[in-house]
Amino acid sequence: MKLLVLLLVILGFVWWIRQQRPQGMNAKPNSQPTPDSPQSMLPCQHCGTHVPESDAVRGRLGPYCSSAHRQLAEG
Repeated sequence: MKLLVLLLVILGFVWWIRQQRPQGMNAKPNSQPTPDSPQSMLPCQHCGTHVPESDAVRGRLGPYCSSAHRQLAEG
């Protein structure tokens, strides 16, 4: 019986601690998106194809789906 009470106290304490943590504590601020997390899709300035923000090639006029399209659009 004492063991059961002790187990309930420990489980209650663990539950209370988990409730005190802020939501999203596992999320790391200012970190790169992981492959499993949703990402913004950006349209290529040359062909209009939408690509994930992490895969987009940055240019002076905006994002591109590849460096070839960046070179074609920007000269």
